[in-house]
Amino acid sequence: MLVFINILDYYKDNKKGGLYMANEVVKYHNDLNTVPMRNWTSEEMNFFFAIIAKLRDVSTREVQFDKHGLTELSNYSLTHNKRFEETMENLVKKISQIHYIERTSNSLELMNLFSRFRIDWSDDLSDMTASVKVTEEFEYVVNRLNVEFTSYELEEFTLIRSTYAKTVYRLLKQWRTIGKREFSIEDLKRLLDTPDYYGPSEIDKNVLKPVLRELPQFFSGLKIKKVKANTRGNPVKSYIFTWISEKSEKWIDGKYDKKPVGSGKAVRKEKLPEWAKEGYIQPKETMLPKEKQDELNERLARIHAKREEN
Repeated sequence: MLVFINILDYYKDNKKGGLYMANEVVKYHNDLNTVPMRNWTSEEMNFFFAIIAKLRDVSTREVQFDKHGLTELSNYSLTHNKRFEETMENLVKKISQIHYIERTSNSLELMNLFSRFRIDWSDDLSDMTASVKVTEEFEYVVNRLNVEFTSYELEEFTLIRSTYAKTVYRLLKQWRTIGKREFSIEDLKRLLDTPDYYGPSEIDKNVLKPVLRELPQFFSGLKIKKVKANTRGNPVKSYIFTWISEKSEKWIDGKYDKKPVGSGKAVRKEKLPEWAKEGYIQPKETMLPKEKQDELNERLARIHAKREEN
């Protein structure tokens, strides 16, 4: 069965501000956080999780996206049709490599995420649609979400530029109500799919620096602590991420619709717990460059204004 979703129905045309992104929530089983995405671009990640957001609660039915709706949902600047085609072609290639291995004590199974991912376009590329269908084996990732799920606002995710920061954002959202998550250096490298040669210095420069520059916008009080082994050379053995936890409550669809958005600064007044006050470090550069911060603040203000209208 084909379910046509005209995503433009979620937007209102405004000549001054353009089309606004809906209050879309991405919600999926935690298993999807283990999919390696090292070679994905930020744009490809935005498209992928926008699609995942719209596949929720449609079971294994086929869903169709139009070009303009998908670009708005993904916060993509559509300035050149050919570039968009190339981006979508690269996305399809990346998606074709997504496999999930389910292991039990007595079995091992390899599954593909989608049974169908088709893109059609007109000769001049002015019109393009994507048809997507999740496999029956993988259907639980986007549909059976009573426990062990990750959820976050798509509009927040698309504002993050660094691909490593995007992945850390998703991982921390999995533990959003806890406010603390420790990763061994081996697990962090595996989940971020970093190059094999990455050591603490490369992680500091290429992972932690962009994380602490972009994610405090969304995780109030975010801090990272290096834990060193008590062995020769004191090598780094793990990293502890702490932030002010979100309140734990029963999931309600649309609960983010009226969530206040600040000007890019932390808006919550809670203090970090006592155990998080000592030994945590941050790079000197923890904020976005001024022009990028201003751009982010403007976007967040527009989103908040749109929410107030609704």
